[in-house]
Amino acid sequence: MSREQRLDGHVPSPATRRVTRGSFNGAARGGLRARIQAGIDRAVRIFELDRLLYDIEVEAQSRWLRTLMAFDAYCARRDAGGSPDAPVR
Repeated sequence: MSREQRLDGHVPSPATRRVTRGSFNGAARGGLRARIQAGIDRAVRIFELDRLLYDIEVEAQSRWLRTLMAFDAYCARRDAGGSPDAPVR
């Protein structure tokens, strides 16, 4: 099957096809450039969301480690027979 035969159902016949200035103005709205731009926009949104989740996890991990160290110090003071200052919060 030739290329012309494969494209025949998707391309208007040369007798009815008219090239106008509007044909070129409308071409920028779709096509490869629009698909690439949409793909880039999607990738940027995913990256920004992943970065936000990463920042939240790092902050939560830092807070958790500070609390864990404070609890460890509290337990060490308590086990040593000393009077712990205050409960760990």
